[in-house]
Amino acid sequence: MNLKPKFWNSDKIVSISAILISLTTMAIYLYQTHLMKKQQNAAVMPYIRVMYSFDHDRFEVLVLNEGLGPAFIDEVNTYYMGKKYEHQDLPDFFQNEYTKIDSTLSLNYSNISEDMLFTAGKTLWVVSTKNSEEKAQKLYDLFLNNKIEMEITFSSIYGEKWKVRGVSKRPEKISD
Repeated sequence: MNLKPKFWNSDKIVSISAILISLTTMAIYLYQTHLMKKQQNAAVMPYIRVMYSFDHDRFEVLVLNEGLGPAFIDEVNTYYMGKKYEHQDLPDFFQNEYTKIDSTLSLNYSNISEDMLFTAGKTLWVVSTKNSEEKAQKLYDLFLNNKIEMEITFSSIYGEKWKVRGVSKRPEKISD
């Protein structure tokens, strides 16, 4: 009579089942942690957009944070005819560079600067002109034809970075 012990006895089955249940629980826990992190990031994600408004005698360029969280402005650049003007927002560009091209264009403006905190729901009128069809049309032509664009690099409170360039464009996430 051969009394060899069986490999699959009740102790081994219970032990292996406990290990599998523990590993499955750990995998589910890690996945839930990943989902919670994504949700937490989305709950404070900024969403910066550059828009313009045009009427026959009025033109305005607006920067909006349509996201749920604040945006930290990291860098602001202006592009004119493909040339990059580093660390200049639109008001700086119009004051420092564009007046050399066209000195007749006087504007109302508000600066958007690097290291600025741009809160959720905030709207900033960056450049505007009112009560002048000629000035409004000049600005409209510049922006409509993408001759001039503003580029804003910004980050969330968790350090995720985005960049938006041009009017009515979606922000693009910058890989780390």
